[in-house]
Amino acid sequence: MKSYMQILRKKNIKPTIHRIKVLEYLDKNRVHPSADEIYKSIKEYFPTISRATVYNTLNLLSENKIVEEIITPDALRYDFVEKQHHHFYCTECRKVYDIHAELPELEIDEVEGHKVMSVQYCIVGICKECLEKTGGGFK
Repeated sequence: MKSYMQILRKKNIKPTIHRIKVLEYLDKNRVHPSADEIYKSIKEYFPTISRATVYNTLNLLSENKIVEEIITPDALRYDFVEKQHHHFYCTECRKVYDIHAELPELEIDEVEGHKVMSVQYCIVGICKECLEKTGGGFK
């Protein structure tokens, strides 16, 4: 079992009970949830937790590269980062899948005068399960 307290302390983050619970939730629920989904689930354990606490915690964890923000067409989602990987978003079922295939690395420092902080792949399409439901055809 991972020590969430150690993960936070290693990044000089005070390990509060709420931060630990958010991190634990992301580690145990690898479904790329949105902040609202995380909030609703954690609220069952901590009825007094505020939505702002969850959002602030996710911001802090993201800034410290403990979790990754995944930008999808329908929501900002979160992923516990153990090993760098990319993502595939299905426009039909709206699930996000981890992609471990080798993709070309983009090293961009600047674009049209904007400083680039990071580049992430989120491939958008129709997942194989949804394709099978439609007989393999595209809509």
